[in-house]
Amino acid sequence: MKIATSFFALILSLFVITVKAQMYQQGDVTVMLQPNSYHDSTICGTTGQMVYQITVLNSFVGDSVIVKDMSNGMVLYAEGNTTGQNPWLLMAPNWSASGFVQDNQLVSGEAIFYGPPSKVISGTDTVYDINNTFSTFVNNPCIYGDVTGVVYVDNNNDCSYNSGDVALNAIPVVSNIALNSPSQSTTAASGYADANGMYNVLVQESWMTGYTVSIPSYYQFIFPSTACSPTSYSFTTLPQVNVNFSLQCSSNVDVQAFAGSQGFARPNVPFYLTPSVSNTGCDAASGQLKLVLDPNVVYDASQSTNPADAVNGDTLTWNYTDLSNLSNGMYWNSFMSSIHLTPTLSVNAGDSLCFHVFTNVPSADINAWNNDYAFCIPVVNSHDPNVKEVTPRGTGNEGSIPQNTNELTYTIHFQNTGNAAAYNVSVVDTLDGDVQANSLRIVAASHAMTPEWLAPNIVRFNFYGIMLADSTSNEAASHGFVTFKISPNANLPIGTQIKNTGYIYFDFNTPVVTNTTLNTIAEPNAVAALSNDNALVAVYPNPATDAFFVNKPNVSSSGYDIRIENQLGQIVYALHTNQAQQTVDAPHLSSGIYMVRVVDSTTKATVVRKLAIR
Repeated sequence: MKIATSFFALILSLFVITVKAQMYQQGDVTVMLQPNSYHDSTICGTTGQMVYQITVLNSFVGDSVIVKDMSNGMVLYAEGNTTGQNPWLLMAPNWSASGFVQDNQLVSGEAIFYGPPSKVISGTDTVYDINNTFSTFVNNPCIYGDVTGVVYVDNNNDCSYNSGDVALNAIPVVSNIALNSPSQSTTAASGYADANGMYNVLVQESWMTGYTVSIPSYYQFIFPSTACSPTSYSFTTLPQVNVNFSLQCSSNVDVQAFAGSQGFARPNVPFYLTPSVSNTGCDAASGQLKLVLDPNVVYDASQSTNPADAVNGDTLTWNYTDLSNLSNGMYWNSFMSSIHLTPTLSVNAGDSLCFHVFTNVPSADINAWNNDYAFCIPVVNSHDPNVKEVTPRGTGNEGSIPQNTNELTYTIHFQNTGNAAAYNVSVVDTLDGDVQANSLRIVAASHAMTPEWLAPNIVRFNFYGIMLADSTSNEAASHGFVTFKISPNANLPIGTQIKNTGYIYFDFNTPVVTNTTLNTIAEPNAVAALSNDNALVAVYPNPATDAFFVNKPNVSSSGYDIRIENQLGQIVYALHTNQAQQTVDAPHLSSGIYMVRVVDSTTKATVVRKLAIR
């Protein structure tokens, strides 16, 4: 057999790539390596690819050459001899040994490309273990500069990272770079804070006109900035040091409790309810989460995720320990369950199923008002799958709520009613001008979600990669939701209307517009809502000292019970009455937060009100 070498010797003399020439041969097949590369100074990177120059002696029409990756057997290239050329000369690009190396990834001035060994097959001849690793020296790489700093919680509020402060681990720091480049106008770089809170972002200096360094907006939901530093810096020079992000994380504990579902129920059709408790503060919190069930549902622990630790009558209890916003870098730490409930056949369309979820309040909790949540969901037989709801819903068509309402809880439900899975879902919410945008707290979501501010009063909840099933193929998995809390502006005048509408985007489709929720500020110093029998129950004044009133119109002949529960769910006071307005004299109650449970003796309809004793 004669080996053709003069052609390849000429090619090798032209190589400018720093790779040792290699020849591989088996039978009639000879393989020479020709690595190719190109450096583009405007995008600061080198593109490289290994190309095989293959010679097949004694070739014929119908002869073939196949290049395979030896690591997985994948065919990388295949070609047939259609002309009868003999010897047959061909060029075969090897896609397993190709790629792009950014200048900031150069090793000793070289761009290195790695590929697994491959083999070339032609008839009965096979050339094994062809090396695909090569490098090229880059003589005009772009210039880069460092931006360094620390991301931390400034516990002592002295605008300096020192003893007593908490380093935030794994927080991303992102740089958006404006470039004066023929091929691109912007680029990006990023780095992550280490266990000491230190980060390093390598910024492209060549072609640069300016850049910003910031932490992503979804982390700003968790750790707001302090007066010591912004959440975004702008520079025009490199390097930069001590670009620190001093963030807030209250030394007190802020525990939240939430329960959510698909937003509706049907007679005898199971659904899941998701009670949870979150700690958005830095101090660890332990306690019990309790959920009081509506009497018209049946709980099935065997089909629940994280079932209750204890069941006592209509009350489910979970124990949680050491929740903290700084738990091993798992920010936004929550304890959650998903319980399987089935409404009884006694409920009908138009009824409501009402629940009460609450947790004990730590002594240093900065907000004792968000530790319990009483809510109802409607019983339906048909529904709009993309809806928005607010709690408290208020009374009457205007959704009247007291002037001293501390928070509104919004839930946007969505369902994919198409005929294929939704890859991405986004929910956009423009906040009413009568609420405090900076008080927004995300409570729960059905799937992994990333929030971002589009404008000071417009928030978008991004469910990237949700792969939400369509309702035809999997109705139960076609639902999703996001829930957040927000505070109304202080001292809103009577008659103020707070409206809210959600816009749901399924992939690239036009948005689905939800209903518009409505709350209207009503008379102050009363906390009222409609009970199951549409009677208005009020507990006032609130806060109270040693006495307060319970007002319940439409009292049945058998009267009703008033039960006062402490933060552990224990009944500390109870009485039975048939008075529409009952005075409750309880001087033995210490200062704190209590739940007043009003239970109709005939219908067993239950209304729960929160009461502060001072």
